[in-house]
Amino acid sequence: MSAHQEFLEAAMPHLDVVWSLARRMTLDTQAAEDLVQETFLRAFVGFGSHRGGDLRPWLVSICLNTARSDGRRRRRRPPEDLEADPANHLPASTQVDAEALAVVEHDEIVAALGQLPEPQRQSILLVDLAGLSAQQAADVLGAPRGTVLARVHRGRRRLAQLLVAEEAEP
Repeated sequence: MSAHQEFLEAAMPHLDVVWSLARRMTLDTQAAEDLVQETFLRAFVGFGSHRGGDLRPWLVSICLNTARSDGRRRRRRPPEDLEADPANHLPASTQVDAEALAVVEHDEIVAALGQLPEPQRQSILLVDLAGLSAQQAADVLGAPRGTVLARVHRGRRRLAQLLVAEEAEP
């Protein structure tokens, strides 16, 4: 079996987890697709050095680190003027209401997650979204297991408070 085929068989079962994590960490679908593509590209390049075992924590770690790097790079770059780009247009849709509601809900959750301290947000994303165990998340984050559990607990409470407060606003 080729290295390419071996990588695909090991990594593809985790595509949904990486996609979900990337979607929650980015602002739009295109950015999430780019993040997933970059994650799997980096994983393929480093697959020979992977020590074996469950590939999911390793892929999640790559996705998280890639998102961090992209975030730092975006903060260093001035924002682009999207209005000047004639190719920038909104897609036509026949299901505008349903899509708008989905975007609003997603945007509220992303906004609430964005208000959490970075360690809490990362812990929640890894445990709740990526489905890693507390120990696997601790290994990815380089923190003790108990610290990750505390961050998840405090982060969930704060996230619930933020979402309830968002619903209460007119």
